[in-house]
Amino acid sequence: MQPKGRAIGIVIAIAVLSYASVCDAKTVGKLQPEVRVYDGTGNLQKKFLAYSVNFRGGVHVAVADTNGDGINEIVTAPGPGGGPEIKIFSLDGVRLSRFMAYAESFHGGVNIAAYDLDGDGAAEIITGPGAGSPPTVKVFKHDGTPVSSFNVFDARHRYGVNVTAGALGGHAEALIAVGSGFGASQVVLYTPKGKYAGLSMRPFGSSMFGIVVSAVPRPGKRSLLAVAQERLSPATIKVFDLSSPKKSVATFTAFDPKYRGGVQIASANIDGNDAPEIIAAIGPGKTPRVKSFSAEGRQLNEFLSYAKLFTGGTNVAVAQGIVVTGPRTVSLDGRTDLYKYIEVNLTSQTLTYYENGLLKGIHRVSTGKWSTPTPVGTYAVKNKVPVAYSKPYDLYMEWWMAFTPDGSYGLHALPYWKLKNGGKKYEGVAHIGTPVSHGCIRQSIEEAKALYAWADIGTPVIVTR
Repeated sequence: MQPKGRAIGIVIAIAVLSYASVCDAKTVGKLQPEVRVYDGTGNLQKKFLAYSVNFRGGVHVAVADTNGDGINEIVTAPGPGGGPEIKIFSLDGVRLSRFMAYAESFHGGVNIAAYDLDGDGAAEIITGPGAGSPPTVKVFKHDGTPVSSFNVFDARHRYGVNVTAGALGGHAEALIAVGSGFGASQVVLYTPKGKYAGLSMRPFGSSMFGIVVSAVPRPGKRSLLAVAQERLSPATIKVFDLSSPKKSVATFTAFDPKYRGGVQIASANIDGNDAPEIIAAIGPGKTPRVKSFSAEGRQLNEFLSYAKLFTGGTNVAVAQGIVVTGPRTVSLDGRTDLYKYIEVNLTSQTLTYYENGLLKGIHRVSTGKWSTPTPVGTYAVKNKVPVAYSKPYDLYMEWWMAFTPDGSYGLHALPYWKLKNGGKKYEGVAHIGTPVSHGCIRQSIEEAKALYAWADIGTPVIVTR
């Protein structure tokens, strides 16, 4: 759609919620892979290095009795940049076993959980790959013996998989819940062998900021499921009873409502009673606080997981009487040879944008239909017009940014017609995520406005399949 005629409207500058604003590259701490063990009230009991002192990719943690001796062990997995090496330690930090969950060449990080899936008294170790790998969940015994392996979500999913397990299907039935990583927003239940267990939900709607999951145990009852968003989002926790999952039984915000760094969660009966607790660890950009809440959202306790100056975020696991933490870190998401750039993927109908290698935002778009495809290639923002007009289609397009050399194709908000009463009728409100445009890249109004405010003339636009 080539805009013609004089543009109308006023540009209103807004502050774009950016990844850098949450965790600026100059201030984010990158901590040694130090696992810490706290008692239930936040008193440090033990600390040890899970991986090489030089590794700075963070440590994922889980805690459970993995060998059936009646004593909990700590399970660790590296974050991005490390090989997929799972380690099991005693609570004193003595390594008991180690094995590779995925191919040694994979360095996208591994998400983990531990739960007794088969009722033999020893917890299995459940793994989900980080970003960049097919969505294969694996289950192992404590010595690395494989139990099961199965794919979740769509086979093309490469956003990572977060995992938890518990009596989610009833008192005697253990199920695995998987949450899609950053770039998607879905929770699905599976049996330990990988059979779909009849539940798929999007607890945060169309948000694409990843879902972390935690089973909330209730002795003698079906476990609840706590969910939260892991990045670029408020620290809002929702709790569901999966016997009636359409509405959360509790919703609360663990940290300042203005905070947008996401949260990590874990759950257990920490005091050994019938009242489960949900542990929330703040994400990047803030002092590393850990809070405990009742399942209804009432705050119970709070402590610092690491030094105040560390702002990389915290991973967390809990069991009766203990809280285990591992540092998170923020790795670069995109190219560093470009200051700013926009990337549009026609297959997934997504738009991502980056600054200094850090992800600034991601959202769904609507690109060209088969008869009027969006051109593939590397381009740049040619011009910016607050409201452009397309004479061939008699449509107005807010937050227009042409990106092809001839100015015929652009990024813009959903187009609209002017009504006689002065109102607007938007086209294709339900089409975001589906290729139906005439070749331009349509966005929701607010997302187009935010991108417009962030992008400069000359910002590269890379369109791929």
